Amino acid sequence: MAFLKKFRCIADTISLFFLTFFLCYVSSHLRLPLVLSMFWIVNAVVAGIFVRYPSTHRPINYLACALAMFLNDYLFSGWLSSVILINLANIIFIAVVALGLRSLWRSHTDQLTPKQVLILFPVCLTASLLAGIWGGIVSAGGGSLTNNLLNIALWVSEQFSTGLMILPLILSFKRSQKFIWQRTSVLAVLSVPILFLGAALISGPGSIAFPLPVLIWCALVLPVFVSALVTFLVGILEIMMVYENLIGEHLVDSPPEIMTLVSIRLGVAAMVLTPFMVSVTIDAVKTLNRRLEIRANTDFLTQLLSRAGLFEKLGEIPLSAGQTVGLILFDIDYFKAINDNFGHQAGDSVLSELGYILRRDYKEQFYISRFGGEEFALIARDISAEQLYQQAEALRLRVARHDFSLTDRSLSITISLGLEVGSANNNEEWTQLITRLVSKADSRLYLSKAEGRNLTTPDWSEGSPALSDRTPT
Repeated sequence: MAFLKKFRCIADTISLFFLTFFLCYVSSHLRLPLVLSMFWIVNAVVAGIFVRYPSTHRPINYLACALAMFLNDYLFSGWLSSVILINLANIIFIAVVALGLRSLWRSHTDQLTPKQVLILFPVCLTASLLAGIWGGIVSAGGGSLTNNLLNIALWVSEQFSTGLMILPLILSFKRSQKFIWQRTSVLAVLSVPILFLGAALISGPGSIAFPLPVLIWCALVLPVFVSALVTFLVGILEIMMVYENLIGEHLVDSPPEIMTLVSIRLGVAAMVLTPFMVSVTIDAVKTLNRRLEIRANTDFLTQLLSRAGLFEKLGEIPLSAGQTVGLILFDIDYFKAINDNFGHQAGDSVLSELGYILRRDYKEQFYISRFGGEEFALIARDISAEQLYQQAEALRLRVARHDFSLTDRSLSITISLGLEVGSANNNEEWTQLITRLVSKADSRLYLSKAEGRNLTTPDWSEGSPALSDRTPT
């Protein structure tokens, strides 16, 4: 195990080295046109990996990333004396973001929270200021104060905009996330280019905010990662379109061209954080509602459906007139004696283990519910009385032969069962049908108890097993 862990750490370090080198190579070529200079995504990607995957956040990986940056600059930029000082700005950004966000992220499977989104802004701003000031000064080459300030502003805006646009993608990515496209989702995405067209036609300073309403719409109807991806693409396109004077209408010579780019970056970066916050908040609310629904519809002790959960689950299934439904209703024999003799903890242990057996062996054939106390209900569709009786007898024997584990001993229990098979009437709902079946199965359950327990009393209709067929153990 220790060897595998060490091998995984080495693999992470090598992977980060080559990823950093590749991103540096691509970014350094893309940033040559000033309009594409925001594509320096290395720092945000590496910082996001350190935050999302805490096991990779180790000093050796900082060294690996720094070496990859130095090698790229040495091979393709021709920098020698200043390569360490300049790339130190990148390491500063990565370290500040990783250290600032790591306390809020324990595992790569954790869900994003609104609190993390709120702290993302000040952390990125702090990292951008520190990295930008250092990078701007060491790369300015001792020019005038104005040039130094412009250089710092360019560095800060680049790091800030890239961080706020890239980090949400990495932090919200879920490999197993499932999503079904619906009409509203498709319309939201298709509305993005339409708003860009409107912004280009109307132009003016206010047109830069045109995409914001549709980005919020996307945040409401799309998964967090998909919404973040749309927002990222919109941000890139908007920076390019504003810079090329396609929307926003600015004068290239006033303010200076570099300050125009700085302003565009900062404005778009601040704007794209709004839909991300909306998306994460909606996702958190949906998760909370799912947990509350599971808690309301699931019995905590047995992990089976509660009575309310059973009716809720069946309500999702169409019920047609004449459809055959079978019900097994059973409870544990002498359960009160178990609680009295061994304590309520022993009774809870029996219920929990019985719930596990039911989930493991019968979940495919039945909808299973802890109906109340020590009473359980199993419901099957399209089943005959004979088939239901065979399944019930198999369950009775299965339980009788099982040793239930307590703290200091094992315990054998038996169950008594009552069965009923019925057909749905016209316009009858699941609640009405199950109530009717339970009434008859309950009377047969008490008959099983009256005749000695550890018995199955079936449906007495034609074709059902005869009373003499029952074989108590």
